[in-house]
Amino acid sequence: MRRLSLMELPALTSQVKMKISGLFNRPFTQPFTRMLSGLKQFWHSLNFAQRSYVTATLLLLVETVLMLDFGPWFLGLMCLLVLTGLVSEFWPRFLHLWHSLPGKALILLFYAVVANFALGNAAGMVNEVTGVAASSLPYSHNFAILLSLPGWFFITSLLMLLLAQVAMPFYLLLLLLLKPFGIHALWHPPHYRFVFTTALVRWFWSIALLIQLLMLGAFTGVGSDSSAFTSGLYEGFFEADEKVQKQVIDTGILPIQADDSKASAAAEALIDTINEGAGNKAVLTEAALNNESVTEAAEGSDGSFGVRITRDGETTNLASMPVREMKDRAERYHSLQQSMLAYFIYVYESDSRSRCQHAEGSKVVELNDYEILEIQKDDSIPLGYSYSVKRCISPAFGQ
Repeated sequence: MRRLSLMELPALTSQVKMKISGLFNRPFTQPFTRMLSGLKQFWHSLNFAQRSYVTATLLLLVETVLMLDFGPWFLGLMCLLVLTGLVSEFWPRFLHLWHSLPGKALILLFYAVVANFALGNAAGMVNEVTGVAASSLPYSHNFAILLSLPGWFFITSLLMLLLAQVAMPFYLLLLLLLKPFGIHALWHPPHYRFVFTTALVRWFWSIALLIQLLMLGAFTGVGSDSSAFTSGLYEGFFEADEKVQKQVIDTGILPIQADDSKASAAAEALIDTINEGAGNKAVLTEAALNNESVTEAAEGSDGSFGVRITRDGETTNLASMPVREMKDRAERYHSLQQSMLAYFIYVYESDSRSRCQHAEGSKVVELNDYEILEIQKDDSIPLGYSYSVKRCISPAFGQ
């Protein structure tokens, strides 16, 4: 069998290309060729951000039409594509704003407001752990600010997305009003295509990003500890869940899931008891509390926070988490912050030796000339350290 030489390889490649080109030039393949050419021109007419939006939207349509369920990671991948497009689109505008004097003043004002709230939140964290003012522990105060950075990154991102949801409808309306006057784009270069459609898709995916951000805050627990706004938001979910559970105990009426046959049977039995009781509240309450199935279902029936899609009687959770689990994660995140802060105070902020008398094995932070903060290890306390303010007994002051 004859081997091909290097000189013959380009000629063979050209022949293969000609055969493939001839295949696409046949009459029955010309519509397909024209469609591919049109798609190629359309793709090259888009910028990077628009390509990211189109790719994420096509992935969503494929998953929806084919009724596939790839799980939360697939939605996270699509949101990551959209986030990349948003960053590439808005980062040049941020730089343009930063290089102008009014824009720089506005950005610095925004960060000054955030920094002020962050300082106050960190001071409260130090006081919650030690029981003394944060001004007496400057290094721990700074460390508490670092611990609260994820929370403040969360709240600033959430505020930006919320502002985008409020402003985007007005932007779309403005584009529609200016279109009859020949103005098709605002703040875009002349070659920017599909301005209104891109803004509409961007608005849709901004809502998806907002939901993903809220779920990320709930999953990590950072959302309930960053500020009064987000902590109040999640506390509202917790209170609503407690009200639902109280209503279950008081009335015996359970929120029934479509696939929960046990709870459905218990509810039917309870309704029969209600009918027999003829409206007697004492009978109803006793029946609800004595029904073992209802009690078990009530203990396991948590409200949930998230987004669900119902299709053909089947409910798909795009992003969902029980409210009780949200509360547990928030408490664990807060406890982790406190534990790290307590460890930092004991190891780095406090002194093992001092001019003031203190118990053996304890460490001291001098609050002023007359008082000290004594810190001792105590495994019986959740944080592992006990804090007590004592009078400074030193050679200068004596007893």
